[in-house]
Amino acid sequence: MSDASPVPALEYIFHPRSIAIAGVSTREGGTGMGGWAFVQSLMDVGFPGPIYLIHPTAHAIRGLRCYPRVTDIDDDVDYVISSVPARHVPGLLEDCIAKGVRVLHMFTAGFTETGDAEKAKMEQALVARAREAGVRIIGPNCMGLYVPASRLAMMQGQIAEAGHVGMVSQSGANAGEFVRYATSRGVRCSKVISFGNGSDLRAADFFDYLADDPGTETIVAYLEGIQDGPRLAQAIRKAGAAKPVAILKSGRTEAGGRAASSHTASLAGSLQIFDALCKQAGALRVESMEELVDAGVTFQFVKNLAGPNIAVVGGGGGTSVLAADDLDSVGLKVPPLLPETQEALARVTNDAGTSIRNPVDTMSMWEEKGFDATMRPLAEAPNIDAILYHTSFGMGPSGRAFGQRARSQMQAASLSRLQEEAGKPVIVAIRTPTDPGGFELSLEFQESCWRAGIATYPSIARAGWALAALLRWKAMRPA
Repeated sequence: MSDASPVPALEYIFHPRSIAIAGVSTREGGTGMGGWAFVQSLMDVGFPGPIYLIHPTAHAIRGLRCYPRVTDIDDDVDYVISSVPARHVPGLLEDCIAKGVRVLHMFTAGFTETGDAEKAKMEQALVARAREAGVRIIGPNCMGLYVPASRLAMMQGQIAEAGHVGMVSQSGANAGEFVRYATSRGVRCSKVISFGNGSDLRAADFFDYLADDPGTETIVAYLEGIQDGPRLAQAIRKAGAAKPVAILKSGRTEAGGRAASSHTASLAGSLQIFDALCKQAGALRVESMEELVDAGVTFQFVKNLAGPNIAVVGGGGGTSVLAADDLDSVGLKVPPLLPETQEALARVTNDAGTSIRNPVDTMSMWEEKGFDATMRPLAEAPNIDAILYHTSFGMGPSGRAFGQRARSQMQAASLSRLQEEAGKPVIVAIRTPTDPGGFELSLEFQESCWRAGIATYPSIARAGWALAALLRWKAMRPA
C-alpha cells in the first residue's frame, strides 16, 4: 500500500551521489558475494561518486575502505544497498535513518516470500518504520536499479549508454535478461527497476514515474502479481495513455502462480481481469520474455506502419514459403505485387531462380548494385506497408558474389536509405547459423542494421509477430 507521494519526489531515487553497500564478504566466494557484485557492477559502469563498504570488523576489502556502520561515514550517503542477512536489516535501517539516507535498496531476501508469518511481520515493520522516517525502500529481494545516465548498474556488463526504454520488473533476473538481449539489438534503456516484493515502492509507483519521465519513451514490464489493484490499474492506464507499454505477466498457470508466490510473495490474480485492464489501458500484453524484448525493439525502431501488407524478400524459395505462412498465421498479409512493381523487378533480376510475385527471391540481391535496385520498387509499391528482408550468413551464393562482410554493410546502408526515403518500415530477420564465422557475421550485420535505424529479429516468425503486435497496439489507441 504505497503512499501517495507525488511522482517528482521519486526523481532523487535514480540519481544518487554516493552509495554504501552493507554485506560485502572479505572472502573470495564468500556468502557476501552479492554485495561485492554490486560493487563491481558500479565500478564497471563508472559510477562517479564514492562507494562505501559497511563491514563490522574489516578495515578494507579489495582496496576499498570499510566502515563498521553507516553512521561512521563522515560524508553524506544517499543510497544504501543491503546484502546482509534479514535479521540484521532492522539495525541497518536505524543507522540509515540516523545518517539521513533517503533510499534503502534491499537485495536481502528472506521476508514475506518465504511464507513465514513472522518474517512477513518483520517486513511490514521495516516498511512502517522507514515511512515514518522518510526513507524509501526498494525491495526487499530485488536487484534494484539500472540507470545508465547516472552510471548506476544492477549487474556486471551493463553499459553506460542511455536510451529511452524504461522497465518495471518484479524479477531482477528477468530485468537483467531483458537488458542483455535488448541491448545487443540496439535498445538502450533510460531506467530499469527491479523491485522484488514491493513492500514500499511498488509497480504502480514506477509506472506513475515513468509515465511522466521525459527520458522514457517506451515502458516494458514484467509483473508476477497484483499489488494495490485499483492504483496499479490507474497507473497502467496513465502510462498507456502517454507512451507505448508492453507487459509480461507471469503466474498464468497454477504452477506459475505457486512459483510467483514463493519468488516475490505475489498473488498472481485473474489473467482475464489483467488482460482486460491492458486492453482498456492500451497496453500490449505479451506471453514471453522473447516477445517482451521484441516489443521493446519494435517500439524503438519501427515507425509509420500503416497496415498489414508485407513484402517478403530473401534467398531460398522454401524459406519464403514458410515466411508467408508465418506472417499469415499472425494476421499479416503477403499480397501479390502489382504488375508495375513486377515489371520494375524484372528489369533488374536474372531469369533463373527468380520469383518476383511476393515473396521475392531473386539472384540480383547477391549483386552489389542489384540489392538496392531490387528493394527500391518494393519500397515504392503502393500496396506494400513494410518490407521484411530475411537472410543468413555462412552459406549460399552471396559469398561467391563478393565478400559477406562488405555485402552486409552495404545492405544495412541501403535498407536505411530506403526506409527513410519511402517512409515505410524496413525490418530484417537474421537466421543465425551455427558455424562460428557465420555467427560472427550475423552479429556484425545485426549491429550495422540497428545502428542504421533498422529493427532486427532472430527469426521470420518473431519479426512477423512483432509487426502484428504493433498493429494490435495501434488498434487499441484512441483514433
